[in-house]
Amino acid sequence: MDFSPIGGDRPSPRFPDGKRQMFFWIPSFFRFILIMALGTVIELITKFEQEHKKFDELERQKIIKELNFLKNQLNPHFLFNALNNIYSLASRKSENTTPSIMLLSNMLRYVLYESGKDKVPIHQEVDFIKNYVNLEKLKFSDNNAPQIKCYFSLTNENYTVEPLLFITLIENAFKHGISYVTPSFILISFKEDNNEILLSVINSIGKRDDRNINTNKTGVGIENLKKRLKLLYPGKHSFKQIHENSTFKAFLKIKK
Repeated sequence: MDFSPIGGDRPSPRFPDGKRQMFFWIPSFFRFILIMALGTVIELITKFEQEHKKFDELERQKIIKELNFLKNQLNPHFLFNALNNIYSLASRKSENTTPSIMLLSNMLRYVLYESGKDKVPIHQEVDFIKNYVNLEKLKFSDNNAPQIKCYFSLTNENYTVEPLLFITLIENAFKHGISYVTPSFILISFKEDNNEILLSVINSIGKRDDRNINTNKTGVGIENLKKRLKLLYPGKHSFKQIHENSTFKAFLKIKK
């Protein structure tokens, strides 16, 4: 008679790992609780992700709304200054009136059709600045023309930026840097490469503007620019304004 154990030499059943073996021995009630808890956690994570996406979308819409508000503040300000310039030329019956209207027309086309976009190629923004500078130059005669030097360098002409972002600093230079009594100057340098965008604007200051700058008063345009930079390039930009003797310097750097 054979008294060998049933199954012979067949090895006893084994679980693939210790965790599965532990789960098998948990009483049915606790397994039910564990599955329910796991389902609840998954549901909570899903809801959290949905709420997080909804919050991000609301924040994005809020930023877009605020940016549009700031941009719409800029447009009338720019148009008001440009029309004042042309009015000044027309009142003097200057031969530069016609070319100034053409420059303004090009600039308005940009403001009307491009500034409503979220981003534009950087070469369009530079063309807009050049048109503005050329429009300003037409105001002066050979006798009272300030020294105006511009340097533009673009490595990636189609790199996109927020429209009308840089014009405020250029406008301020012409507003505060020009004197019809004493020699004055404006130096503009705009450089874009693979790493960053650098804009520096250096201008002389007339005595009339010294008092305002010394009391640290900033206009709506500069405050507007600071808010836009904070919203568009958080932690990726630096902006400095320096007043030294009779010179005012503004430096803006945006990291890509």
